[in-house]
Amino acid sequence: MAPHAHLAIYKVCGSQGCSLADVLSGIDAGVKDGADVLSLSLGGSSVSLAEDPLAIGAFGAAEKGVFVSCAGGNNGPSQSSVSNEAPWILTVAASTTDRSFRASIELGDGHSVNGESLDQSEALSETSLPLYFSQDSPDCGSISGDASGKVVVCKAGQSPADLATLVKDGGGVALIYITDASQGSTKLVRRVEFPAAFVSDKDGASIISYATSTSNPTASISFDGAVLGASAPSVAFFSSRGPSLACPSIIKPDVSGPGVNILAAWLDSEGTGESNYNIISGTSMATPHLSGVAALIKSVHPKWSPAAIKSAIITTSDDKVASGKPIRDEQEEPASFFAMGAGHVNPSKAVDPGLIYDLNTDDYIAYICGKFGDSGASVIVRDRSVNCDNVKNITEANLNYPSIFVALESGSSVTVKRTVTNVGAASSSYKVQVNVPKSVSVTVTPHTLTFSKVKEKKSFTVTVKLNGSSSSVEGNLKWISDKHVVRSPIVVSSS
Repeated sequence: MAPHAHLAIYKVCGSQGCSLADVLSGIDAGVKDGADVLSLSLGGSSVSLAEDPLAIGAFGAAEKGVFVSCAGGNNGPSQSSVSNEAPWILTVAASTTDRSFRASIELGDGHSVNGESLDQSEALSETSLPLYFSQDSPDCGSISGDASGKVVVCKAGQSPADLATLVKDGGGVALIYITDASQGSTKLVRRVEFPAAFVSDKDGASIISYATSTSNPTASISFDGAVLGASAPSVAFFSSRGPSLACPSIIKPDVSGPGVNILAAWLDSEGTGESNYNIISGTSMATPHLSGVAALIKSVHPKWSPAAIKSAIITTSDDKVASGKPIRDEQEEPASFFAMGAGHVNPSKAVDPGLIYDLNTDDYIAYICGKFGDSGASVIVRDRSVNCDNVKNITEANLNYPSIFVALESGSSVTVKRTVTNVGAASSSYKVQVNVPKSVSVTVTPHTLTFSKVKEKKSFTVTVKLNGSSSSVEGNLKWISDKHVVRSPIVVSSS
């Protein structure tokens, strides 16, 4: 993501887990050594920022001008499962890419299903073989001798590696592994050292229907290797969701990046070690992608603050796929901002965002004082004497964040303020465009922002009124010039 970037690796986890003291020491070491970006693919459950060592350590890094990117967690799709939510952290969700390790399955009735496979066998390619599925043991807890010489269909229940061993020992020649229904369209592939194809529960149902309604079912598997052009991105089922418990008035996660079936040079403990690469999925895989984008932006704009870099990433992200349709989640429904953040990262746009929503240490301290008072400030703001009585507090909703979240009762309204900084052409003009459902009215003042120089700041207010009784509605606020579209997601929730 960032060509010629220098890497510094700090070991903070071992076989027994990750010591919080080691994590904080690693953060401090990175800051001391002059790192521009910290990539933290670790975390736990959501806790108060004043009790969160990662939030505390990340604040110290941000105070020194270091960008911090953290995994949002793999506890999705449960609501409010996101972690690492501090506003000075970029919280990353995981989404798919347009690459598929395709295994095309053609059933005897002519119906085709696209699966995924890392164990591709030329010997099986396009060879029609008997198909085996046991209604008595759909998860292949037991496999009879009838499976010998057949392609065996198994529903999720055991690990793919264990199932592959069972099928092999039972005389089967290939495995079709049907993923759990909760995974939806997300297909996580594994190397199992045996010809295998992973298919979704939806596609698996069609295979089972054929296998159980035909006297002599057959199937062929064509292993096509890495294929580009799959519909993408979509949010992974495991990617943790908002709303944030620690920061309920900030939309978290912030943004999504590639985190499904990511290629890396590592060995799976379940494998034989015959390969020098493997595939892994998680928000921990998406996080380094975003860290790389942050490093790329930093190389182009070395004086930008971490908040400016974050703003550039968020406001230029894509909430639609290439065809113009909304990004979807694992259930093939339009993904919410609490699933994907503002959208999927767009690196080429992020280096030239036009406008940024900036924040500095004093802004964060004003926010911390408003949220926690002196006791919380003394914990989070390390090595700094802060008296909250002398600080003009900033509410969470009014923090100069590149997204807007408000909670309202029906018929009520609230006004929040934002300030943008011009980082595009010196002479430029932006007009506002708001897209929200009819149950919400949004008024932005002024409607136009005109700049005459770079780094010039302009403020605007956003008044949001909830007209209906919807529990949660989403929309976008865009500042549009002749070159840039600066998009901020809006979420309005009934309190």
